[in-house]
Amino acid sequence: MALRTPYRVALGAALLLAAGVAWVVLRPAPDTPGVVLTPGVAPAPGANHGAGDAPRTSVAIPEHLLMGDSYRDVVQRIRARQVDGRALFPTDDAFAQARQQRVLFSAGVSPAEAARSPLANERRLQDGRQWVRYDVRVLAARAEGDRFVLPLSAAVATEAEIESVDVVQGQLRWSGRLLGPEGGTFSITQAMGDQYAVGSIRTPAGEFLLEAKGGTGWVVESGKEFLLPSGGNDTVSDDGSHLNHKH
Repeated sequence: MALRTPYRVALGAALLLAAGVAWVVLRPAPDTPGVVLTPGVAPAPGANHGAGDAPRTSVAIPEHLLMGDSYRDVVQRIRARQVDGRALFPTDDAFAQARQQRVLFSAGVSPAEAARSPLANERRLQDGRQWVRYDVRVLAARAEGDRFVLPLSAAVATEAEIESVDVVQGQLRWSGRLLGPEGGTFSITQAMGDQYAVGSIRTPAGEFLLEAKGGTGWVVESGKEFLLPSGGNDTVSDDGSHLNHKH
């Protein structure tokens, strides 16, 4: 029996609608940017995708969500630290900003800035060592289990994990290990009142020493500066200078 015209029109419309729904459901998904969840700090642009991949959007996950109940304990222990009876971080904002900083030191110190450093002398300005900007807040805002970045070379940013925090003659010392396949260790002491830091970083490629004061410092192979004794004592003296310099 032939269908009347109105019925033919209705049936055709229904078939077209069904075909459209099937195309929407079954069509291949477009190449849309992915999302990378990153603990605490988003990585550098391009760090999470290879050549030819669509760019990805990094989403920083707040620390208190990642760490759960342990976050409050960590914060309380760090905030309890004092220098001359004063808290290292007087406000919540100051502490939060310090926790956001993960890189311990960075390049970019000009020869003129290096020359003005209280740590500068003629030999240090001419022996090719790397002068850096050093941020004492990075370690001051961290406890056991926390991680930070040691940029020992321009090509590689080494991540380090803190294993112990000790008080040595009134100064704070952070010690731990370098993460990654090659490994290594570090020990860094800071005299917070003087904004002074000194320490060593031991890697399979050799030992690096660092010293900083007032936000400016240097990093160098151990043979060019001072040698720590076998016990690894990097204690600083009361006047904010290291006890084991080689001049």
